[in-house]
Amino acid sequence: MLAWILYGEKEAEYNKHYIQMYQEEGKQFDLDVELILVEKLDFGVSNGTYFLEYEQKPIQAPVFVISRVIDPLLSSQLECMKIPVFNRAEVARICNDKALTYQFIAAINIPMVDTIFCKKGMLLKKLERRTTPTVVKTVAGHGGQQVYLLDPTNQDEIDKVVMQTKEYDTVVQPLIGTKHEDLRVYVIGKTIIAAILRKAKEGFKSNFSLGGEVCVYELNHEERQCVQSIIELLEPDMVGIDFIIGDEGELIFNEIEDVVGARMLYQCTDINLVKLYLEYILDHL
Repeated sequence: MLAWILYGEKEAEYNKHYIQMYQEEGKQFDLDVELILVEKLDFGVSNGTYFLEYEQKPIQAPVFVISRVIDPLLSSQLECMKIPVFNRAEVARICNDKALTYQFIAAINIPMVDTIFCKKGMLLKKLERRTTPTVVKTVAGHGGQQVYLLDPTNQDEIDKVVMQTKEYDTVVQPLIGTKHEDLRVYVIGKTIIAAILRKAKEGFKSNFSLGGEVCVYELNHEERQCVQSIIELLEPDMVGIDFIIGDEGELIFNEIEDVVGARMLYQCTDINLVKLYLEYILDHL
């Protein structure tokens, strides 16, 4: 049975071991997991119908696709061609836009950061009204990139952030959580797999890729209910749901990672996330 795992060229090089894990685990399920580099894919419409080519040649369609790229349009194209994609296109569309994510999750009324949605070119106007430490994020940033903390009374800081984000839509938030800790909850389908606590070594970003310290975290009943409410609303395949740890230890919703990294999960646990995900996918085909 043929399956694809989609990556960009640069990301595929960085994640070689992870790709090999999918290929090795796939053999246990009679799966041939083929790496497909999105830079070599052409897709669109031709003669009034959908087409898909690889290296400018027709390619055999897989039984399913595991998407490890941020490309809702590509996922939608594959779904239009009746190829199941994990995560599906709608999950990718929502989770890879922070403003859309906050707007979507607000429907279930859980604790989350107060947020102003800001279209490209409007950030300077929004910052003029702020007087306390402010976080600015581009809506499509990942891994702690394109996240800025500024003092809105410091014009030099404002000018620098406005310049660095001028090509992007952004969200504007107050700085909360003086502990500089956050929580990533790994989810497959409707199942909570594990939660990992991350703590910043310095600054306010706790991302593992930026040097944050990590350890396993046991969710209590109320916290599990909060996560389950997000799962029921979003209906993801595999995501990481991120929360900021408030000053009273409470969970405050932050964002959802569609193409979620697993390095810190493997560092802290012996959970085989790849095997669990493949089992889930095969159960849902």
